[in-house]
Amino acid sequence: RGFTNMEDLTTQTISPPLVWALLLAVVASAAVWRRVAERMRHGLPVLPYQPRRPVPWQAVDLLLVLLVYVAGLALMIHLGNVWLGPEASRPPAIQNVDQADASHVVARLLASGSLWTLLLCGLTAAVAAPIVEEFLFRVLLQGWLEGLEKPWRRRMPTLARWIPRGAAPVTLTSLLFARMHFRVDTPEVNLRFLTYALVGNAVVGLLTVAFAVGLLRVRTGAATVDFGFVPKKLLADVALGLSTFVAIAAPIYLMQVGLSILLPRYVAADPFTLFFFALVLGTLYYRTHRMVPSVVVHMALNTTSLAMAWMLLSKSL
Repeated sequence: RGFTNMEDLTTQTISPPLVWALLLAVVASAAVWRRVAERMRHGLPVLPYQPRRPVPWQAVDLLLVLLVYVAGLALMIHLGNVWLGPEASRPPAIQNVDQADASHVVARLLASGSLWTLLLCGLTAAVAAPIVEEFLFRVLLQGWLEGLEKPWRRRMPTLARWIPRGAAPVTLTSLLFARMHFRVDTPEVNLRFLTYALVGNAVVGLLTVAFAVGLLRVRTGAATVDFGFVPKKLLADVALGLSTFVAIAAPIYLMQVGLSILLPRYVAADPFTLFFFALVLGTLYYRTHRMVPSVVVHMALNTTSLAMAWMLLSKSL
């Protein structure tokens, strides 16, 4: 049978392997936080701040990237209507409100039980989406906001004393990130169109990243370091990202389960959880000004969530 709500599965059909996995995550998280506490007790920085020059791009550059992204999505939807037919993207004329669902598109596709769909979801949700979102939100948007923060703090020294450096860019970017993931219940949509949309979003996102890199290199002279990539620190950044994920995985998933119980079933808990998750990603990027650690954390969360969703759904089918 199908499913009605991902949160219902999370709270009602948790299998013993998932319980043990969550307990293991709690133990691992506690071990990492114990190490963090020891560093703080000895007066050592948990993650040393690494400054960098202000990013060279301006608001007009971000606007151009946004326009290309929106135009790409519009073209993708148009082509989908041409290839699949306009009825594929339309909700059914007669809707059953009991079948309305606030679950993520990936969870809906996994419910089909197809191995091909599982692989497709893995490539898009666990690989493409983290790269695209971290580049657009952390590197481009947060990097630009950090450049605006310095003159603002000089003009308003009294207020600046009450707000830590980096807090405004990280918080604003996190709010927008969470808002972009807001969902409410919607009727069932054609699975072919959902699959097409999932792949299309990934392709448009990756092409937008490629366009942005080329545009900013030509227009502003942006270098590889401005995009948050330092090849010689790749392995260290991967290790930092994995240790950060271990530290936050249990709190994030426990928060998700708690909110899923408290919120109405027609409102997804994801945006609220993802706001705090984005605060971690933003802080990680602000302290290192490198993209790889945030991408690794993001990939790890999406991969783990995908695996959990597949296990829960395979049990319920």
